[in-house]
Amino acid sequence: MLNINKIILCCVAFVSMTATSFTQEGDIIVFRKKFKSYFSTQPDSSYYFLKKILKQHTTEPDSIKSKDLNNAALYFTYQNKKDSSVIYFQRSLSIGSEKNNIGTIVNLAILYKRNSQNNKSISLFEDLLSNNYLTNKNKGEIYSQLASLYSLKNNLANFYKKNQLHDLAFPLYEKSASYNLSIKDYSSYCLTLINYSNCFLDLDDITGAQSILKRIQQKHLLKIENLRILAGYYNLKGNILLKSNHNKDSIAYFFKTSFNIAEKHEANETLELFDDYIRYLSSVNDTLKLKEELKRIAIDSIYKRGSLIDKTSFLKTLEILKKKDFTRDLLAQENLFKLSDSLNKKVNNVIKTELLKSNKNINSLKTQNSLIEEKNKYQISFLIMIAAFSFVILILAYKKRTNILNALIGVEKKSLKSYQGSAIKSKAILSRKIIDLDLLNLNLREALNAFNSADKSVDEKNMYWKNFIIKFNENNEYFSKNLIKKHPKLTSRDLEFCMLLKLNFTMHEISQILSIQYRSVVIKKGRLKIKLNLDSKESVERYLLQDE
Repeated sequence: MLNINKIILCCVAFVSMTATSFTQEGDIIVFRKKFKSYFSTQPDSSYYFLKKILKQHTTEPDSIKSKDLNNAALYFTYQNKKDSSVIYFQRSLSIGSEKNNIGTIVNLAILYKRNSQNNKSISLFEDLLSNNYLTNKNKGEIYSQLASLYSLKNNLANFYKKNQLHDLAFPLYEKSASYNLSIKDYSSYCLTLINYSNCFLDLDDITGAQSILKRIQQKHLLKIENLRILAGYYNLKGNILLKSNHNKDSIAYFFKTSFNIAEKHEANETLELFDDYIRYLSSVNDTLKLKEELKRIAIDSIYKRGSLIDKTSFLKTLEILKKKDFTRDLLAQENLFKLSDSLNKKVNNVIKTELLKSNKNINSLKTQNSLIEEKNKYQISFLIMIAAFSFVILILAYKKRTNILNALIGVEKKSLKSYQGSAIKSKAILSRKIIDLDLLNLNLREALNAFNSADKSVDEKNMYWKNFIIKFNENNEYFSKNLIKKHPKLTSRDLEFCMLLKLNFTMHEISQILSIQYRSVVIKKGRLKIKLNLDSKESVERYLLQDE
């Protein structure tokens, strides 16, 4: 009967345990569904279910735990809690597999990107490209993210180019171009290569500029949506041919094509491109084309769209044209002298307005600085008062402390006087004992030396040696014990050798006492030094004398 009852109890316990485990599994699945459903609409409810999930998922496999921690990190990202989300992403990565970690790394890299930590984001994405489990969809997403990151870096590369830091600009342009090509963003790809090629042109490296520009193929140009980029491409091609002293007709064709595209789409760069075209025609003394273009183009309307730098550059071009004989008459015929004067006046007016604006800004900054200085004065005076008050408190506390210490010192002095007498006595006794011990050791040394030099039999010498060891141990009670405690590997022969070294026997004397060769004594001493864990520079004798 008892056995049957035990079996029934075991079955009931097993059923109850399985039931609870099933209910827990069911609960955690429900919690996950509710966490996702409330994620964006009710964040507080979502957080409540998230806590339940993280409490109960301890028995789950690592792959599921990793997903839960990734979801927790996404929740904190949504709540703008960057530090918490980074912690949960890292916990997810620590337990997840290489395959499962792909999504987590992408999410973490996107988080860094949102928080303007572009270098961290780029390094995560680039490391992820070496993952063996990446699908084409994953690669596409990573390349698009890298392309967008390097488009930001492209601005930095342009800044380096302007400041003639070409070595810093080159790698950024190269990576930006490769990632834009991988996601088939041909407009960004061509723009990057145009800027990249311009870098080489600034350095008068025509072959380098040509090799970069050749990477832009006809199929890429056909897919460019922003035609301003196309205008820039033709202008760059014209400049490269100009520097390499190429065919004049080809150069004029590229400059004209570049200007026509910009003019047609009313681009802001139209004046800059027109300026390049006119300057080239003037440099090759092509009067017919110059006259044709000046008649055809409404310069005033183009001029309005240009920047201040482009306007000043264009006015310089007009001044150059005025000085040349063949173009001076042409400008007079087309009434461009009046236009040039009016344009100069406009530029001067713009410069005056810019100066007035800058003066106003300087005055406002001066008033702000004066207000800040006044605030600083008040703050400094307030800080000085606090410092003075705290200094007074410190002085008072110091005085109290010194009084207490003086009282304690008085008590200590009295107690010290009573102990000084006894200390002096004990010191004298100790010094006497040390002297007595040294005398005993000296006597032992002399006796052993005298007995060893005498003509005695081997048995007599052995007996005397045993008695010597006993007397040494009596005189130096703790020497052998301390050595064995510190160095348990020492043998009885090693201890005897140590005794002789302590008594300041020379190597020759030890060889005579132990009836061995001098070379054997040197070897024995070297082995002893190893057993005592001493460096090559340390002395065994000094070590043994210290070990009293």
